[in-house]
Amino acid sequence: MSTDHMQQLVARYLAHRRQLGYELVSSGILLRSFAHFADRVAPGQPLTTELGYRWALAPARLSPRYRIARLGVLRGLARYEVLFDPRTEVMPKGQFASGARLRPTPHIYTIAQVRWLMRDAKLLEPSWSPLRALTMRTVIGLLWCTGLRIGEAVRILDRDFDVRAATLRIAPRKFSPERIIPIHPTVVRALQHYQGERLTLYPHSQHLFVSHSGQGGLSLRTTIEFYFRWLASPLRPKGSLESVRLHDFRHTFATNWIARWSQQSAPLPHHLVLLTRYLGHHKFSDTFWYVQPDRRALRHAATTFQNYRDDSQL
Repeated sequence: MSTDHMQQLVARYLAHRRQLGYELVSSGILLRSFAHFADRVAPGQPLTTELGYRWALAPARLSPRYRIARLGVLRGLARYEVLFDPRTEVMPKGQFASGARLRPTPHIYTIAQVRWLMRDAKLLEPSWSPLRALTMRTVIGLLWCTGLRIGEAVRILDRDFDVRAATLRIAPRKFSPERIIPIHPTVVRALQHYQGERLTLYPHSQHLFVSHSGQGGLSLRTTIEFYFRWLASPLRPKGSLESVRLHDFRHTFATNWIARWSQQSAPLPHHLVLLTRYLGHHKFSDTFWYVQPDRRALRHAATTFQNYRDDSQL
């Protein structure tokens, strides 16, 4: 049996899932970590519950949420591998938490923080890579103004950006249908400026956004996340996580709009339907999670949306 048996298995599993449209960025990192561990301590052995627990619970002072995440990625791997190796054991669910769905409290960015992040992106501009800082500044601004997922933003192609209509086409993903979203004129101008600079440096790329090496898609996402962690490291998160995230721009976008609408006399449910579609959610309950960060400011919105959600499911 090969000494990198588990690494080969994980590589095959990740390739299979990615062909189905799943990115598995963080899951891929965890699975490759497990594969190296398994090939070191149990070379050539199948994935068993005992082996999975040894890896998932090894780091000290793990939060219940992180334990669930580590075991969850192994459960998906095991369900795949058991089809090929009957010795594989699928770990049971619910070992470290109740059936409640655990979600961290997000960080809600202030306008001042967003401006600071976009301004300090210029620190990422070495002489040999003039596009890096502009990419970071434009992507941060786009996420702030649209609430897009970072995975959606890096997949935008030139042909998805309609200047005349002031819209972006967002390609379908595993949880979201294809959608066309309107964008503000200031966003249009920012994207036009970026597109012009990018076409000068990388005229043959089909992606709207590219890294300093000219790559788009998943490669660009990894690059943006790396530099964002460095750029945002001085910020103190107001949520339950240790650091702020790119995904928190999505929470901020939804939270700000819901808070604004909750103070208007217009029917809130109609606005929430539009927000659900804009964010690419299939279900109202997915958007409802974004009401949670500040209950005092959004109490009216939460109550109204809960009533509408209940009525819609009758």
